[in-house]
Amino acid sequence: MDIRTELKELMENKGFTVLFVATAIGIAKSTVSMWLNGTYKGDNDKITDKVNNFIQRERERSNEEELPIVDISIMKFINEIGRTCHTKGKIGVCAGRAGLGKTVAVKEYTKNFLDAILIESDSGYTAKSLLLEIHKRLGLSGKGCAYDLMNEVVNKLNNSGRLLIIDEAENLPYRALEITRRIHDKTGIGVLLVGRNILFENLRGYNNQYDQLYSRVKYHKLLDGLHIKDVKKILLAAGQDPELADIYLQYSEGNTRRLEHLISHSISLAKFNGNDKVDGTVIKETSKMLMA
Repeated sequence: MDIRTELKELMENKGFTVLFVATAIGIAKSTVSMWLNGTYKGDNDKITDKVNNFIQRERERSNEEELPIVDISIMKFINEIGRTCHTKGKIGVCAGRAGLGKTVAVKEYTKNFLDAILIESDSGYTAKSLLLEIHKRLGLSGKGCAYDLMNEVVNKLNNSGRLLIIDEAENLPYRALEITRRIHDKTGIGVLLVGRNILFENLRGYNNQYDQLYSRVKYHKLLDGLHIKDVKKILLAAGQDPELADIYLQYSEGNTRRLEHLISHSISLAKFNGNDKVDGTVIKETSKMLMA
């Protein structure tokens, strides 16, 4: 196939623009356009080499497909506590170290239950910015003073039976957590706070000074790492040998994100070395390339 035709097909399949390709290969957009049309008078071989490298890179990238979402124990725990809080109008907390798959779990929950509201907080959140975000997610303007925002949020959520999920809730300052409690108290909606282990300390306060907040927590779960049955499920979903579960668990250290990287990179490394099958040696070598 002609290289120009090959690039045009790739652009069509991937939705790439001429500007995207030009930026990726470091050539001016007008130059790429002329080269595609066969009217470029400059060094065509140079453009062809760059395009070849771009096409090869995109092919390799396409071969590294994301692993499918699997119903592992972490997903199950978050789903169970989330649903209980949702239906009973209670506050729940799920916490564990980074990379366990908490964010994937809460996003899946909101796909299954469309009346759940997911807020993905970050370190810049204040009480007002949290209120603004909830306000916008409810289809309101996202504007106003804190007093008006609170009243409008409460009026919209009152007796609605909805669930408010806040991911990475350990980033919220105390006033934002207190706002969340007040929304719960005034509306009767369920609340699920998800984050790293320090979230429990934030809710209690270092000297247990936040009893009013922590006492509202009805359900809580400290999330552990992956179990061997989880690893086997993930390997089966990825089309890999579940007999490798023990070594994958060992080198992933029970971390879901690290396991996914380990699986995908092990497959790529095996293929790079001319093998279709991953073995323990490949997994061990791959683990050395991943950050701890």
